[in-house]
Amino acid sequence: MQAWKGSYTVEAAAVVSITVMALAALILVSFYAHDRAVLQSFVCEIASVGSNYATESERTTGINAAKSQVSASRLLGSKNLSGSAQAGEDEVTASWSAAYPVPGFAVEYLAGGELSVSTSWTSEIADPTDMIRLIRGAEKLITGGDD
Repeated sequence: MQAWKGSYTVEAAAVVSITVMALAALILVSFYAHDRAVLQSFVCEIASVGSNYATESERTTGINAAKSQVSASRLLGSKNLSGSAQAGEDEVTASWSAAYPVPGFAVEYLAGGELSVSTSWTSEIADPTDMIRLIRGAEKLITGGDD
């Protein structure tokens, strides 16, 4: 009969604890990446909705309707969701930010216990009538006249 020495127990304890910590870190990073992607989709949608309208009042109404759809419930871990969107003469800019809490004493010491999740997007307001005129003018230049 052979006596077990206990080295398997020590190795298993080390391997299991490292594996559990690695899996927990992977889950936290996945949640952070998800929240960044959701915030990016918020700002892209708001900026593109605002650039689709012809008049400034329509743009403002569209931006406000898109901003009302932004919800912290779509985020997995971030809190303190805030943002803004402005429509100028030539472009619509949207920016949002949130704070993602990360557990652990190292992150608490280095980053205050949370990571910043922020993103912004600018969408140019296209004037379709000017583009159509440019295309038709180029067509007349290429074909050589009015048809």
